[in-house]
Amino acid sequence: MKLTRFFIMLFVVMLLVACSDNNDQSQDTEESTNEESGIEVDKGLLNVEITLPASLVGEEGMEDFEASMKETVDSDITLNDDGSVTVKMSKSDHKKMLEELKEEFVASVDSIIEDESFVTIQDITYNKDLTNIQMIVSDQESFENSFDGFATLSLGIGSLFYQAFDGKDLTKDKITIEIVDQSTNETIHEIIYPDVLDEMGEEE
Repeated sequence: MKLTRFFIMLFVVMLLVACSDNNDQSQDTEESTNEESGIEVDKGLLNVEITLPASLVGEEGMEDFEASMKETVDSDITLNDDGSVTVKMSKSDHKKMLEELKEEFVASVDSIIEDESFVTIQDITYNKDLTNIQMIVSDQESFENSFDGFATLSLGIGSLFYQAFDGKDLTKDKITIEIVDQSTNETIHEIIYPDVLDEMGEEE
């Protein structure tokens, strides 16, 4: 399944969510989770149901979405009355989709490391579920005087995709990106997703 365009759409949705008014504190955890990612995942004994918000797919994009999904997984796709889309697939196909999301993340990591325009980035490591990411940079001063920090956005969003489709509660299950100074082996910055998106919204 070619998810690149799908990733861009989800990225836009997440930024819109982050920049929206989040002052209503009376919502329960489940509602907050839905607002945080816009994606609901229901894992049954044999199947997994993923519901995507209308803003992500919509009736107009339904045909392209169905074609993209069916390239990889055998799934039943339903357009709901509220415009959201529910995808039902086997657990094995859901696992396959998560593996592809991880492959996309790894490809993004490789691209960043190989990109000569990111002059201070020496290496990027991550744990199995992509919740802890370390970006190793040559030294703090060089990093802070460069634009290499923008690479963390790609890493954070890529991990958010994976967590959201795995059904994680993004109000509780955070993603940590550590910027580590190679010369001192010290963490010079720590970025928490999706919290940083909320902070971006508050600054506007």
